[in-house]
Order: sequence, then structure tokens, then C-alpha cells
Amino acid sequence: MEVRHLKLVKEVADKGSLSKAKDSLFLSQSALSHQLKEVESQLGAPLFHRVNKKLVLTGAGKIVLESAERILSELEQTEISVKKYVSGDRGSLRMATECYTCYHWLPSLMVDFNKEFPNVDIEILPEYSNDPVTHILEGKLDLAVVSGRVDNQNVKLTELFTDELLALVPADHPWTKKKYVQAQDFADQRIIIHSLPIETVTLYRKVLIPENVQPKKVIPIQITEAAVEMVKAGMGVKVLAKWIIEPYLHDKRLAVVPVTRKGLFRTWYAVTINRPDTPQYLMNFMEHLRCNIAGVCKGCQDATTPCVK
Repeated sequence: MEVRHLKLVKEVADKGSLSKAKDSLFLSQSALSHQLKEVESQLGAPLFHRVNKKLVLTGAGKIVLESAERILSELEQTEISVKKYVSGDRGSLRMATECYTCYHWLPSLMVDFNKEFPNVDIEILPEYSNDPVTHILEGKLDLAVVSGRVDNQNVKLTELFTDELLALVPADHPWTKKKYVQAQDFADQRIIIHSLPIETVTLYRKVLIPENVQPKKVIPIQITEAAVEMVKAGMGVKVLAKWIIEPYLHDKRLAVVPVTRKGLFRTWYAVTINRPDTPQYLMNFMEHLRCNIAGVCKGCQDATTPCVK
């Protein structure tokens, strides 16, 4: 038996005649009659008998109808599920960001996103924070949040926001008397960075390496709170995004200084695999990223600090 046979039995049982069923099945009455004879021949039993010019199910017909209703319903639900998946109503999203500090905005973002796409599961994979673009290319991630452009034709970049980096120092540090610090000012300092390699650190890439400046010491510390405590204790200076620093500035033992005369800025991007059929939910998630992280969304002006919700 084929799906067309099941549809035929269901429609004829509902309508009571071939002439009334032909319109909904988009076939001629003779074609339906041929199909009915075909399925009855395959089953070896009549499915309808005529009563007062109306086709009524036989016992065998009732068995077929019961299966037809169940199978056609399951097929309809399967079709709906696939269409929802293709349109972005259902799916999964695996993501990571190169900066652990960024994870603090995920809970509110996920709440907003799940209101729109309740059937999309978001999986956060912090173990892929180191070199997340490689994991995108390997198919282990669907989206990565990175700072700086990625030159690879196999990935797509969506600009999210731009933030400013400031030097966090003890309140009694000599830099607090400066309007800004330059590359040479870091030569006699202990610099606290998030992680190695140093070539990936924005301060190095944009300020120190071009001027061939090597700090007195480099101290990698991945936990922001620990790094801030070291700065308070005068054990080093750390360059951080303005939006990361702000919660700590109520402490009078800390101060900030701009880096370079023009300031030190970086642009964040959402990285996805370069494909023509990007799911709608993935595109919407990137829009939620723009809004939740940077206060930038459709109809909003550009912002350089995260919005507070």
C-alpha cells in the first residue's frame, strides 16, 4: 500500500463517495476508482460497499482507515517538524567565546532568545574558548564570539559591537597623572593578561608589537576577579574592556587610564560557517547578541558599552 491509497480511503470514508472525494484529492473520479480497485486487489478484500448510493466502509475498510488516520497524522507531524527545523523553529546551537568574561551576559540573552525560539537548545562549550574558529571549521561549534577579524573564506563574520580597552591600575600608580599611556610606558611594567599566546592579546597586537616593546614581565591569569585583586595589590597592570572594568570602579583603590592618544578599541564578531542556508534561529541569535551585549539592535544607534537589562 502507498500513501495515496491511505489518503483515498480516508477521503472516501469522510465524503461517502468518489465524486465528492475527487476534488480534495485533485484526481478524476475514474482515477480514484482505479486506485480503489488497485488497493482492494492488493489486500484481497473490498474496502467499501454501496448503501443507498453511499460508499460505506467494510470491516476490512475500517482496519485500513484506522491505520490511515494514524500514519497520515504522523506523516503530517513529520512534515511540520522538518519545515519548522528548516525555517529555524527547532534545532540546536553550540557556541563559545574566546573570552571567559563574556559568559556573564549569556543567562539574560538565553532567556530573551528562548521566548522567540523555545524549541532551540543552546549548548555553551567553554572548553572550546581557545581558538574557537578552528572548532567552527571542524563542525564542533555553530557560533563563536571573537575579537578581531578572521581571514578565512570558509567562515562568515557578523559584526557585533566595538569596545574600548583601558589600563586598570592602582589608584596611586604614576599613570594616573597621565592623560593616556603609550607603548613605551609598558616597558617597565608587569602586565597581567588573560592567557597566552601573547600574539592574540589586543594590547600586544595593536600597541606593543608594532613599537617593538617588551614589558618587564607578563603574568597570565584567566580569572578576572583574581587579576583585579593583583592590580589592587600593586602587582601589575591590566588592560581590560571598559564594560568589564566598570563594576570594579566603585573601589577607590583602582583607577583607569586610556591607552594611546586615540584610544585602544577592538571589534567583536560572531563567527559562523559560511553557508547559504543559515538557519533563521542562528541569524536571530546573532541579533540578540548585538542587543544584549552592546545595546545594538535594529532601530538602535551604535553603542560601545553593553546594555543593562
